[in-house]
Amino acid sequence: MFFLDRVSIFRKIHPNSLKMISRFLFLIVNVIFIISCNTNDNDTIRNDDKELLSFQIEADINSKYISETIIGSVKDNTIRLVVPEVIDKTKLIATFEFVGKSVYVNDVEQKSRSSSNDLSKPVFYEVYAEDESVEVYDIQVVTLPSVQSNVPHLYIETDNRQPIDSKENYIHANLTIEGKGVYDDYQGRTKIRGRGNDSWNQPKKPYKLKLDDKVSLLGLLPEKKWILRSNYRGESLMLDAIGFRIAALLGMPYTNHAIPVDVTVNGQYQGSYMFTEQKEAKPNRINVVDGGKYLDLDSYMNKPPGQFYSDYYELPVMVRYPSFKELSPSDAQRELELIKADFHNMEKTIADESFPNNNFLDYFEALDFVNYMIVYHLTLNREINHPKSTYMHKHKGGKYKMGPVWDFDWGFGYNSQLDTHFNTPEQNLFVDSDMPGKVFFTRLLEDTTIQNLYRKQWQDFKENSYPELIDYIESYANTIQESYALDYAIWEQGVGSSEEAAQQIINWLNVRVQYMDVYVSEL
Repeated sequence: MFFLDRVSIFRKIHPNSLKMISRFLFLIVNVIFIISCNTNDNDTIRNDDKELLSFQIEADINSKYISETIIGSVKDNTIRLVVPEVIDKTKLIATFEFVGKSVYVNDVEQKSRSSSNDLSKPVFYEVYAEDESVEVYDIQVVTLPSVQSNVPHLYIETDNRQPIDSKENYIHANLTIEGKGVYDDYQGRTKIRGRGNDSWNQPKKPYKLKLDDKVSLLGLLPEKKWILRSNYRGESLMLDAIGFRIAALLGMPYTNHAIPVDVTVNGQYQGSYMFTEQKEAKPNRINVVDGGKYLDLDSYMNKPPGQFYSDYYELPVMVRYPSFKELSPSDAQRELELIKADFHNMEKTIADESFPNNNFLDYFEALDFVNYMIVYHLTLNREINHPKSTYMHKHKGGKYKMGPVWDFDWGFGYNSQLDTHFNTPEQNLFVDSDMPGKVFFTRLLEDTTIQNLYRKQWQDFKENSYPELIDYIESYANTIQESYALDYAIWEQGVGSSEEAAQQIINWLNVRVQYMDVYVSEL
């Protein structure tokens, strides 16, 4: 009866009103349907994010096997772990972070800080997304031989274990140096960043340290800034050291020292490095702070605003000192113009038609140039052709001098196509091209005064200093014997042992010396 009454009432509604109600109900039904469909669609759309963010073997939950946490580097779907040879790798528990739904190894779901795996065998971590797509990560275990290195060891711990991934921005860190009874130990604060041009793109990274205070490290004169050369391309780990030693035996001023060290960053052993001074104008470094100049001839040209191309030979010149950082733009420009004018005045005498029968040696120091050429000729360091990493300095009121020497990883018969050294020892230093460095430096070698001095210096070096250089190479190789083995285990760069590497260098140099005798006689 109630139903009939409601129908009767409904029939009394005006026909137009009934149409409006009908349309309204139809609209509501459609909206509900659309919302329902969208809700169902959202239920079926699943996230495809899947990434392994970090991976490590923590010491506190693997205390039966390791005493220090092993931090894995995650890159290009490979997790790289450097593991001591002596530990049991069959039951290691990993701590990891990931983005996605789940992680599996051999169909077994993995739980961070809980699941163990046998890392002595190939292991693949599979990260699944919500949409069931998968990203696979290969565990690459690098086993360090159980040898004790005798070289100093630098331990660098960045704040919050931040990665060192920039050449521009320093990050803060603690620095600990174990001197191994040869040098003083050290603990203190530092800042660290990457460095280098081509070398920064290599797997083994070079670093620059900037201490909070001037400190003497590893027996060197106190300053704040220090360099860790990675020597990744130099398979022997001693090419720079040999170049520096040749310069030192020739008595070249401001030559860097080379101290082999092991380096660990944030608990991860990085390999064998060369510790040396930063090339900077300082009283204990390149001491031209009496109002002199320190210039870098380098085709990279990455030091604005203090840089220019020279007028006569188009040499790429970057001003390392004086610094323009504290100057206003107008003052910096005035200072740069003065430096350019002085350099061009020297360069003009060499480019002049009257050369070499003019006064060019009033502006340019012959002995330093000859010694520099002996270093670069003997090591076949062809970076001088571009030029790259080619340095000059000048004291106030003095002459332009070559040096310090630097960067020998493209020397010693390096073949870029084979990526190997010690090829073709009987080759000219200067390549057949019109590179600015070649044109400028071969011009200077046309002078008879320089030629005669070159013959004298070479003969003296060969008779009195070359045997000492060979002793140095053998001694250096013996010092880094264990460090070399550790580095080789990680990077597989080299010939297996430092002794073999030293002999390879000596054999190449002996042939190079014979070539040099002929070259000098024909100057």
